[in-house]
Amino acid sequence: MRTINNDLITNLVNDMIRDTDLFITEIKIKKDNVIYVFLDGDKGVTIDQCIQVSRFVEKNLDRDKIDFELNVSSFGIGRPLILFRQFKNAIGKSLCVKFKDESKCSGKLIEAFEDKLMLEIKGIKKNPSSIREIPMQDIKEAKIEVVFNKN
Repeated sequence: MRTINNDLITNLVNDMIRDTDLFITEIKIKKDNVIYVFLDGDKGVTIDQCIQVSRFVEKNLDRDKIDFELNVSSFGIGRPLILFRQFKNAIGKSLCVKFKDESKCSGKLIEAFEDKLMLEIKGIKKNPSSIREIPMQDIKEAKIEVVFNKN
């Protein structure tokens, strides 16, 4: 059985999403040509957009020559942010940052730069909120926190 390479899938997906606000966050190709395509967008990703990308890729791969399984989905809640563009889109949201030394902090993302993040760390009782500058090189992973408002 022929195997599918990452460049082929990347090129096909990029052809489909050109001129949209969608972008690839990750492509994984596992054993037996099981393909996972994770997309994100400046305004999110819809199920219809995932279906369109999936159909486009399937149409451009010959199942008579290559057997494969294709999974196209949005980036998803709970997955670590990977690209600078994702950090820019997360401004104003709550992030949980895990550092390389395994310590953590949470706060509202105020600004994102290529080399650092600015987080507003909420104060408690008499301590006021503060802004923490976090060098990107110190970050092991950062995830958007889902915050449920109490009514």
